[in-house]
Amino acid sequence: MANSKSAETNDVFSELDVDRLEVNVIESLCFNCGKNGTTRLLLTRIPFYKELVISSFDCPHCNYKNNQLDPAIEIKPQGVRMSLKIENKEDLDRYVITTDYTSIQVLDLDFEIPPMSQRSQVTTVEGIISKTVTNLSEQKKVLDLTHPELAAKMEVVINGLIGIKNLTKPIPMMVFEDATGNIFVSNPVAPLADPRMQTEMFTRDSAQDEMIGLSAQDNAQDNAQSIIKPLGTFNDSSVNNLNDEIVQFSGPCPNCQAICETNMKLTDIPYFKQVVIMATVCEECGYRTNEVKPGGGVEKQGLQITVKVSSPEDLNRDILKSETCSLRIPQLDFEVGALSLSGRFTTIEGLVNSLYEQLKDTATAFYSGDSQSGSVIEKTEKFLEKLNNIKTCKMSVDIILTDPAGNSYVQSLTPPDLDPKLTITRFDRTEEQNEELGLNDMKVDGYEKI
Repeated sequence: MANSKSAETNDVFSELDVDRLEVNVIESLCFNCGKNGTTRLLLTRIPFYKELVISSFDCPHCNYKNNQLDPAIEIKPQGVRMSLKIENKEDLDRYVITTDYTSIQVLDLDFEIPPMSQRSQVTTVEGIISKTVTNLSEQKKVLDLTHPELAAKMEVVINGLIGIKNLTKPIPMMVFEDATGNIFVSNPVAPLADPRMQTEMFTRDSAQDEMIGLSAQDNAQDNAQSIIKPLGTFNDSSVNNLNDEIVQFSGPCPNCQAICETNMKLTDIPYFKQVVIMATVCEECGYRTNEVKPGGGVEKQGLQITVKVSSPEDLNRDILKSETCSLRIPQLDFEVGALSLSGRFTTIEGLVNSLYEQLKDTATAFYSGDSQSGSVIEKTEKFLEKLNNIKTCKMSVDIILTDPAGNSYVQSLTPPDLDPKLTITRFDRTEEQNEELGLNDMKVDGYEKI
């Protein structure tokens, strides 16, 4: 009997599969009337974005309905801020995915929709404006009778939003900010760089951490040493030479939350610095990830590396792209942000392959069937062909790495002499870059007196 119940439970909570796109139906409690209703779950992927869980609840007894959208990934290390200039109808038609923690600002109108004021949703820029106009208009009817001065100010905002929707207002700016880092605004010219949108990462403050439920993790750091263990025995020689040690620590799997092991090892890259290689394998769900993190902290200056790629030797160069490094290929008018490819130690050919596979898997597989995405698929196919030409040395390009933290590296083929195809430039970081790295609030002098 116990086996029968267990089987039923396993059938009800069947594993969601991104590739099958099957709707999972679960009988669940209705919070409105207390009887059982039906929840439908769909795990899907948004092109050039990430996986999402779309849920829909319907109660046949009281007719209560609820729709919800949640990111199916962990909270990002940093928040994200996306600033969009609205110039034409194409900008109004952009897809937008928000979470419960997304705030939306219209700078020209000094207007903001604060976080936690609306549920997660998939919509368009025009849809957000229309919904806001409708909500404000309803509120204004009440304020006309009770607070006419406030109603007059609200009317200015309403008329301004209608002007943006009708494209009669001169190039307004909308700013989407999300402390979890999980917001998305589509790029109509993907995979090329977006000419009218700027994306930047920021470090959350304590209030934002508390809002998204991360404040409790501060105490967990105090116990971090208790779960770190070496594979072997530490002695005086191993303490002095950690390159010979593999350190292992336990933590929750980002995919299924089961406890899994992460192996970590220090290694040296010639003519660069020490790096930390981390590999995680979850035995429960099979999740695997590899990360490379530079050692030594943030450098005094940022770093820009330009490498000319025109031969097989160039493709075989070792390359370390840190988590704070963005990548640009001017000949393709292509740019990816710092977190797009995460931190990795590979070759230039390996990096191009990663770009190719990521674009191919997301664009060609998940844009198909969308009537509005035909031009994106066509552009992506042309772009993938150009990436193939780079891999076969039919096309010469410059790959430019820009790392404000100064922790990226491209191998020189003529050490210690200057490499004619490699240009390294150091630069002073801007205030915005220091803010993204969390350096503006860091106290480095006299901290022992705090």
